[in-house]
Amino acid sequence: MTSAPATSDAPFAIGDYSSAPLRLDMQVRFTNQSPTTVFDVMGDPAQIQNWYVLAKDTVVDEQTAEDELQFEVDFILFGKVREEVMLWDPPQRYVYRAFGEHFPFKNYVALIEIEETAPNTGILRWQQYFTEIEGEDNQRLHSVILPHLNEVSLQRLATLINGSDVSVVSHL
Repeated sequence: MTSAPATSDAPFAIGDYSSAPLRLDMQVRFTNQSPTTVFDVMGDPAQIQNWYVLAKDTVVDEQTAEDELQFEVDFILFGKVREEVMLWDPPQRYVYRAFGEHFPFKNYVALIEIEETAPNTGILRWQQYFTEIEGEDNQRLHSVILPHLNEVSLQRLATLINGSDVSVVSHL
C-alpha cells in the first residue's frame, strides 16, 4: 500500500501534518522481527480488527491513484471512522488522519513510527494528536478508558509482532 510519496532521507516533522497536541504516546518493543514485518502488520488496514479491541470491520477503498490510501473502520463506540494516509514511508513511518460523524477526537492525526535499535529489534511508536474530545460525556469517558483500551490493543498487537514492554503515556 502506498500513499503520499516520501523518502527516508527527507527530514520528518509531525508539525507538517498537525498542530494538535500529543495526547497519547505509546510504544511496543519488538525482537526477532524485521522492521518491515512490523510495518506490514501495523500498516495493513485489514489487520486492524485482529489487534484493536474496538475495531469490528475494515473496508479499504479501491485506490484510484498510487499515492492514495483511504479506508473506513467500523468501531464499537465510534461507529464508522474514515482514515486517510497522509504520509507513507515504509518501513520507517506513516501518518494518517481519522474523522467520522461519531468520532469524538477532533483534528485527529496519528504517527506510526518504527525504529530499529539492533538487527531485527526495535521500537514501534504510535502517537495520537488531536485538539479536543468533543462533548462533556465523551471527555469524561475517553480520558479514562482510551489509554487502557489502547494498552490492551497494543498487548494484542505485541503477540503479532513478537513484542513486549508495551507502554502508554496519556496527556488527556
